[in-house]
Amino acid sequence: MQSMAAREPLTEAHDDSAQDDLLAAVDLPSMEASPRRAPSLETGVVRGTASGLLVELGGGPTLARRAKSCLVAPDAGDRVLCAADGDQVFVLAVLEGEAGATTRIVAEGDLKVQATGRLGLCAGDQIEIAAAREVGLFTGKLQIRAQAAAAAIEELGLVGRSLEAHLQQAVVVAERMEVRADRLVQRAKKAFRFIEALDQVRAGIFDLRAEGLAAVRGENTIVAARTLAKLDGEQVKIG
Repeated sequence: MQSMAAREPLTEAHDDSAQDDLLAAVDLPSMEASPRRAPSLETGVVRGTASGLLVELGGGPTLARRAKSCLVAPDAGDRVLCAADGDQVFVLAVLEGEAGATTRIVAEGDLKVQATGRLGLCAGDQIEIAAAREVGLFTGKLQIRAQAAAAAIEELGLVGRSLEAHLQQAVVVAERMEVRADRLVQRAKKAFRFIEALDQVRAGIFDLRAEGLAAVRGENTIVAARTLAKLDGEQVKIG
């Protein structure tokens, strides 16, 4: 009979010194995590905006950046909500500012406001639209309603298919006016023209008709015809 010691497998002695020497020889980076500030929210006061946002937080003044979602530009003295993530501080929102101060919506780069339905822009007092280069309106139908309108335009170009205007009174003052049309029709109950210097009409055919009286008066009156001059009537009086 074999002894119990003979049946048990032999256990080799394990020497860890070789493995420790190998690990020590390899230059591995430290696995210890560097300390990092946990993200947090904190309120503060804007102290300056000249060269970036200087916000007074609990730990003292710090430079911050305005988050992309924060469209309201902070001013000095505004109370803001900040998010601190590591070494970076972002201004998320402007909580309150000086009473009566102007609220400015500022976006870096282009800004587009889009709605799938209707978009309304309302103001209790006044709406101003200013652009350094160009303002464009593109729509299928444009409606403008106002009690009074004033426009100061240095140069105006209008291109359209048809124009219809209903006015109770119209006054046009111009230094020079020129109208070009293939056909021009004027209809009025009464028409008065006051020409201070010269009134000249040049036409291929000139036809003047009056249902009542047609009078031509002048200090000097000249009627000249190259081929034929005709006076026709039941009575013709000269002199």
